[in-house]
Amino acid sequence: MPLLRDEAAKLSQDDMVRGIIEEFADKDDLFGILPFSPTTGKALVYNREKTLATGDWLDPNDEVKEGASTFDEVTTRLRILIGDVDVDKFIDGTMSDVNSQKAIQIASKVKGMRTQFRDALINGLQANKQFDGLNALVHANQVINVGGHDMAFSMFDELTDAIRLGANCVMMRSEHIRAYKAMLRLMGGNTGGLIQLPNFDRPILAHDGVPIIANDFIKKVDGKADIFAFHLDEHAGLHGLFASQHPAGFSIEDIGTVQNKDATRTRIKMYVGMALKSTHALAKLSGVKLPAAPAPIGG
Repeated sequence: MPLLRDEAAKLSQDDMVRGIIEEFADKDDLFGILPFSPTTGKALVYNREKTLATGDWLDPNDEVKEGASTFDEVTTRLRILIGDVDVDKFIDGTMSDVNSQKAIQIASKVKGMRTQFRDALINGLQANKQFDGLNALVHANQVINVGGHDMAFSMFDELTDAIRLGANCVMMRSEHIRAYKAMLRLMGGNTGGLIQLPNFDRPILAHDGVPIIANDFIKKVDGKADIFAFHLDEHAGLHGLFASQHPAGFSIEDIGTVQNKDATRTRIKMYVGMALKSTHALAKLSGVKLPAAPAPIGG
């Protein structure tokens, strides 16, 4: 859909404050710690251990039996997230007195597509032409069903223990973050569980030294939501993928004049995927009860 004159007029007013007041939050702690690795092809293929070969205890002169380990071949495809922005040349030339029409539309488009990407990190499905997100990647043996019970510290012990390589992040909805803080306060303190990470400009909540980050793209179902833990690592853990000939993020391409109208077209695209090298690098608590909404002030 091209930039409409009515929308352009909102951005071109004599008394308008320069710039745009952002209404849609664009902050995601996961971006601060998720590693990305390049791949030269349209997919990354790797082998995951399936069974380990063992030896035998023998008496002298016993026959030695042969045994080999087996592996599963795993393929993770890159997916395409792409969109165009058309800006009428007349509007861009006459209504960019306060705010650049083209620059604002490109920035807003990138922001909207970034939101799509963040949702896919959790809920993506290859069937929807996306890459598989955490819900699809987590192995059934790594799902801990808590049956809708209230949050407890023991749940986090079990969750982080499930990450055999060592959990380096726990992720949950902001409501669960507040519930975790409430549990800390009941113990007589509210700062003991905080740590400082190099990629953040503020203290981060932690469980036994494992940072806890918020992600509200985790879906709520019947007053419950999942909580994830993972090991981030390009070699054996969870990490993002990008095409080696393109940037690890959105690229912006000037297509030029649209053939059938007096407008310029800009294309925003990203070739991206996500890989889980070891199934033991990801686990989740399924169906943790969300805290009740607080009563309205004065109510």
